[in-house]
Amino acid sequence: MKLIKSMLLAAVVISGSAWAQSANDAGLPAAARGPFLVEGRAPTGALCPAGVISSSFTGANTQDGRIFRDAIPSACPNKAYPGIFNTGTTFNYETFTYPNTSNAAACVTVNFDPDTAAGTPCATNAHMSAYIGAYDPNNQATNFVGDVGSSIAQPFSFEVPANSDMVLVVTNTSSAAICDFNFEVVNLPCTEVAPLVPQQPVPADDRRALALLAALVVLVGSFAVARARH
Repeated sequence: MKLIKSMLLAAVVISGSAWAQSANDAGLPAAARGPFLVEGRAPTGALCPAGVISSSFTGANTQDGRIFRDAIPSACPNKAYPGIFNTGTTFNYETFTYPNTSNAAACVTVNFDPDTAAGTPCATNAHMSAYIGAYDPNNQATNFVGDVGSSIAQPFSFEVPANSDMVLVVTNTSSAAICDFNFEVVNLPCTEVAPLVPQQPVPADDRRALALLAALVVLVGSFAVARARH
């Protein structure tokens, strides 16, 4: 009887682990790396990523299939596209666009963390990838330059060309779900550009006042020149 109970318990454990989602689709060990401290962060502004950013899936953006998690975090300059996975399943995704405003390419590092966000952390149900210029959920290989490899807290790097936008994409990994995640962008040369302020027309009363002032200045100047001649 004890032997039968042990066998049943082992079967339950094996069955449960088979259904649990792993950190990647390659079935490889994925050990988080950290702490994620990278020196030389660029100045930030309204259009630039500042510090740790907390966000979540809204449920408004969906796509068919997702990138295969091969357990390999990308390194500069880029990574080969690992392929699409689980087509026929709908996943949520969110995008975050930031510019490289410098005239030189930059090796950018992103510290992705799906595990410690407040509320409902995504854990293994979130994955981040990077694109240059734009992201097309119907053509996930287009403009791809890198990804985090596994759904764990770890950094990945990729090159952003001069004067180009990078697009960070976070997708679900098991199915569409609402959950929270954090990320931090470092070494991106991104400087805020002050918005253009439209020139306001000068009111008619102000124009007349300016004209009178100009005439007065000319009159005073003429009077001073006349006195100097005498």
